[in-house]
Amino acid sequence: MRLIIGGVDITGYIAHAGLKWQRNDIDSSNAGRTLAGYMVRDRVAIKIRLDVKCRPLMADELEKLLTLIKPQYVEVEYDDPMYGFKLGHFYSNNVPASFQMIDAAGNEWWSEVSFPLIEV
Repeated sequence: MRLIIGGVDITGYIAHAGLKWQRNDIDSSNAGRTLAGYMVRDRVAIKIRLDVKCRPLMADELEKLLTLIKPQYVEVEYDDPMYGFKLGHFYSNNVPASFQMIDAAGNEWWSEVSFPLIEV
C-alpha cells in the first residue's frame, strides 16, 4: 500500500489498518423511488474517498502532513483495490489531532490524527 500526496510519500505515517477505501456513487436529482416502490438509479459519477488514520506523529511530521493537505485540492497517488496504482485529484477537510506528550528527548508527539481524502 502506498499513499503519496503532492509528490511526498506519507505511507510511513499511516497506522496499522489505517487506510479505508470507499466508492461513493453520485446520483442525479432524478434518482429515487417511484410511488410503486421501484428504485430508479441515475448514477452520474463515481468518486473515491480515502479515510486515513495516522500513527502517533512527532510535531515536525504533523506539520509536514498538515502542509501537504492544506491546499484546496491535492494530487494523490495511491493503491486502489479496483484499479491498481492510481493518480487523482482530491480535497481534504476536518483534520483532528490530539497532543499526546513531550518525551524525555524533548520531542512533541501528537496522536489521533485522521483525515479524509475525497475525490473531486
